Amino acid sequence: MSFYEIPLYGWGVLLLTILTLIIAIRALIATAALRTQLRELKNDFHRYNTSLLALNGAMKVIAEDVITHGRMQSTVKRTLERLTDEHSEMRLREVDAGLYPQAIQLIYEGRRREEVRKLCGLTESEVDLLFSLHGQGTTDPSMSRFEPYQ
Repeated sequence: MSFYEIPLYGWGVLLLTILTLIIAIRALIATAALRTQLRELKNDFHRYNTSLLALNGAMKVIAEDVITHGRMQSTVKRTLERLTDEHSEMRLREVDAGLYPQAIQLIYEGRRREEVRKLCGLTESEVDLLFSLHGQGTTDPSMSRFEPYQ
């Protein structure tokens, strides 16, 4: 029996076998492609997972830095408040020890309000008070209970 003598149903079986073989080869190629894609997806997943862990660690470090910065800022704020209070106390002592007595001495010398205010760095209210206490006709410091600052 030669190739040309194959019965008609034999050609159908041969054609069906060839088609099945082609489909099987295509299925193997598709499976191989899917395995490659799956491997790439797993690699991507591992890379993204590693990146996510690194970002998580970086966020923890940043959060700790923010907390530390906040504590340091609170410390600086408290120190600044303390220094401001100390400065105010020293200024008040300075005013008590020098500016008011100097202003009173200038009042006794007959200086004008504006001149006393400028020379001593006092407010209008302070100058008004000092003039009301020490400037009413009293030009002799010995008449006052206050000893002028020398």
